[in-house]
Amino acid sequence: MSKSVVGPAASGAGAGAEVLRRKGKSFYWAGQLLTGAQLDRAADLYQLCRNIDDLADEASTPAETLSADRQLRELHEALVSKRSLTDEKTALYEQAESLLGTDPMALNALADLVDTVRQDLGPVRLADRAELLRYGYGVAGTVGVMMTCLLKARERKEALPHAIDLGIAMQLTNISRDVLEDAHLNRMYLPANGVAGHLAPEDIIAGDQVARHRAWLGVRELLGIAEIYYRSGWQGLGYLPSRSRMAIAVAAKVYREIGQQILRRGEERYWQSRCVVGPAQKLKASAGAFVQLAAGAISRHPVRHDPALHQSLSIRFDLRPQEQR
Repeated sequence: MSKSVVGPAASGAGAGAEVLRRKGKSFYWAGQLLTGAQLDRAADLYQLCRNIDDLADEASTPAETLSADRQLRELHEALVSKRSLTDEKTALYEQAESLLGTDPMALNALADLVDTVRQDLGPVRLADRAELLRYGYGVAGTVGVMMTCLLKARERKEALPHAIDLGIAMQLTNISRDVLEDAHLNRMYLPANGVAGHLAPEDIIAGDQVARHRAWLGVRELLGIAEIYYRSGWQGLGYLPSRSRMAIAVAAKVYREIGQQILRRGEERYWQSRCVVGPAQKLKASAGAFVQLAAGAISRHPVRHDPALHQSLSIRFDLRPQEQR
C-alpha cells in the first residue's frame, strides 16, 4: 500500500518495507496512512507472500520445479498441522510463525495461498469462472484474510468475506494487466469458457491478431467481474479502525485505477506496454477515496455479504454470520 500525499513516515525500515517499496508500489503508497507498526506488519506479510510466490516464478528447470514443489508442499503441511515438519524450522515457516503467531484463521489462509501457488509450477489453463475465482481467492483473497487479522478488524468474521472479495478484485486486475507477461510463463488465466475462449500462450506471444483480440475481450470481461468484487470489498471497510480504513480505501482505489486505465487506453495500446499508474493518477485516485470516505460512502453498520460471490470457493474456515449457521 502507498501514497505520495504527506502522511506518517514509513518507519518500516526493515527488509519487508524495502521489498514493498520496490515491488509493491501501489500498496506502499497507501501504506503511508498506516501507523509505523501496521506498515511494518503489512510489509512483512508482503515479503512473506512474495517469497512464497518467487519459489514458483523462479523455478526454471525441472530440478528447481521439483525442489520448489517439495518446499511448498512441506510448508503447506506444516501450516495445516500448526507445527514445523522438521527439527530445523524453515525460513518461510519461521517468517509465518513470527508474523501470524498461532492465529488459526490467518495460518489456514496462508496454507490456502501456498497450496494455490503450487499450481503455478506447471502450465496454467483455467476452464471457467469458478476456477478463476478459486485461484483469485487462493493467491489474493487469502491475503485479505491475513491483513484483516493483522489490522484487528472489528466483527472479524463479518469483515472477512469483504476482505476476500477485495483481494479477488485486485487479483482480477493483475490478471487483466499481465496477459502477455503470463503467456511468457506458459500461464493463461482468462477462463476458457469466457468470451476469450481457448487461447494458446504462444499465439499471444507471437502477436496473432485474432488471439490478441479475443484476449482483449477477455480482459474487458474480467475487469467487469472485478467491479463486482471491488464493490463488495468497499462495503466491508467500515469494519476496520479509521486509520486502516483510509489506507485500504486508498489501496482499493489506486489498484482499481489500473483496470480503468487499461480500458481508457484501449486494445491497441494495451499490447504496447504494461499499464502503470503514475504519481498524478495515484493522487487523483487517493483524493477520490478521501472524498468518498468524508461523504460517508462506507457504512459503519454491518453489511450483509452476498453469498453468491463465494459459491465457487472452498474456504477452510466458516465465514457465515452466527444467525446463518
